Amino acid sequence: MKKIFNYVLAYLFLAVTSVLGFYVIFIEGRRFFFTLLGLTSARLQTINAVDKFVVIVLGIAFLGFFIFSESYFRKKVESSMKDLLRAVLTVSGILMFVWAGFQAPFFFSVGYKLGLPEIISYPLKLIGGSLLIFVSSRYLKNEYLHSV
Repeated sequence: MKKIFNYVLAYLFLAVTSVLGFYVIFIEGRRFFFTLLGLTSARLQTINAVDKFVVIVLGIAFLGFFIFSESYFRKKVESSMKDLLRAVLTVSGILMFVWAGFQAPFFFSVGYKLGLPEIISYPLKLIGGSLLIFVSSRYLKNEYLHSV
């Protein structure tokens, strides 16, 4: 019964990280490319063509992320619950870094005026991603890895 509960929890974590991954990859990734095209003052036809290409590439990237996460979480649930939690925190931390990377043109471009929420949220994404990866690597270490 405990093993079934662990698998249910793993797929619940997969659903949560997939929603976060979909937002980061599709919404923020597409916004990133529109920002880059806006900074280069591209023509409308170029923007439409690049948008269609970017949607396909981001869809493939999200599918790869989903398949990787499902496999990674399923392998970790077989070893221990601590490893599963470590995997979830690591994947979420990486997603926070990708999110901050996609928002870097907004934060560092000269012609874009930032409001207070943007000024506060960008460093929080970097700090949050660092904190998630630090907690997963520092406090949730697998003791068996260091005994070999």
